[in-house]
Amino acid sequence: MAIVAWVVITTSPIFSVTDVVVRGSEHVPQAMAERLIDVPEGTTLFNVDAASIEESLKQNPWVESVQIERQFPHTLIITPQEYEVAAIAYITSGDVAWAIGTNNTWIAPISLSVTVDAEGNIVSTTGEKQGDATAEQDGTASAGDDGTAAADGGGSGDDAGGDAVTAGEPATPEDAQGDVAASDGSSGDDASGEADEVSTTGSDGAQDGTASDGTRVLTGLEAALVLAQQDDAILFINIPADVAPASGSEVTSDVIVAGLAYSDGFSTEFIGQIEDLSLESVDAISANLTSGVEVSLGSPENIALKERVVTELLDQVEGITYINVRDPENPTYRAL
Repeated sequence: MAIVAWVVITTSPIFSVTDVVVRGSEHVPQAMAERLIDVPEGTTLFNVDAASIEESLKQNPWVESVQIERQFPHTLIITPQEYEVAAIAYITSGDVAWAIGTNNTWIAPISLSVTVDAEGNIVSTTGEKQGDATAEQDGTASAGDDGTAAADGGGSGDDAGGDAVTAGEPATPEDAQGDVAASDGSSGDDASGEADEVSTTGSDGAQDGTASDGTRVLTGLEAALVLAQQDDAILFINIPADVAPASGSEVTSDVIVAGLAYSDGFSTEFIGQIEDLSLESVDAISANLTSGVEVSLGSPENIALKERVVTELLDQVEGITYINVRDPENPTYRAL
């Protein structure tokens, strides 16, 4: 009798889902998430196919899991949970940047056209003015307005570059260069650098790239740096040309794995002092600090000790410009 009662309750239209609220996240705009999700007619709050919803949302490479909330009697709230970013790898050969998760997998390529305000805060990751970016987030901007696709990933053709996101297919470096916007909905043309000549001067044509309202469009390495800082992640530079990212795939490059070991081993406070990590080879890893000091780290061994030695030298030696802690037991340094 109890089983029968349960079946009746779970299938009863009293608790049928009539209101589905889909929330977006940083890299998965609401409109994109809504298009990926299909809640079949007749679904109730008790028989929701959570696995199917999660599988659908995971077509976007940024989605790690899905939070599903039930609000009785008829509302279902769906929120994508993104992978945490450990590092952003800037690949010079393709002028493209890839986000790497804390689970040591490649997440997705990211836009390399970023608008910042006068204080350096990110206003938009499409290289556009705030008004245009807001329209795109709402899904109201057309793909032909300025050569960019709507931020919900709904653009078409060359503008959207969404194959790596909406189809769930692994991206390649070649895909990323032209279609780097895939996961956050900004356009491939913006990211590839071809639009730099038009957009970096701002709306008033200022030669230094600063618009009349103080905003600036950053591209390439500068854009990668501010995006890494936003995610409290380390920026990897000087990456070997043979590194070939693909969305959802495990990081197998020895030098990238070594860089991630430093990312995982350093304290949050020390990561905040690092502008970028140069990964020319496993044995030649070095860090450029925001203070201008270069730190030769070498292979990822005794990471905590290396951080402690660097921190102590920075505190004790005035005018220091270079520190070598490849052997943290016998560090060397240069100072002015």
